[in-house]
Amino acid sequence: MKIQEVFCKSILNKTGIPVGDYALNPYTGCEHGCIYCYAVFMKRFSGHKEPWGNFVDIKINAADVLHKQLNRLKPGTILLGTVTDPYQPLEEKYEITRSCLKELVNSNFPVSIQTKSSLVLRDMDLIKEIKDI
Repeated sequence: MKIQEVFCKSILNKTGIPVGDYALNPYTGCEHGCIYCYAVFMKRFSGHKEPWGNFVDIKINAADVLHKQLNRLKPGTILLGTVTDPYQPLEEKYEITRSCLKELVNSNFPVSIQTKSSLVLRDMDLIKEIKDI
């Protein structure tokens, strides 16, 4: 497993899909490496030679970048974890998703979280504070 800490310039991307306006992915890649995962296509944009499920880039400045971007966004729904699991095992150590949730609590953006991990329960204190989840 190749794990790298990286700095991102942007953390929110327009989705172009009806269920949400912005995608927030605190990691590139995913430790789960599920054989049924639709996000495998993201490998070609990552620059990684490793197979999907064998690399993770940790966007260590995600919360700071999110804070700046939230102030400039038009209203819309934020989808957390569109091409990665925001609660993959590395999240327990790095708490990147938790840091992003702290920023989202203070925003008026509706949020939708996609995960297969029970680690999401750790952040229920913050999730309960988000106005529209």
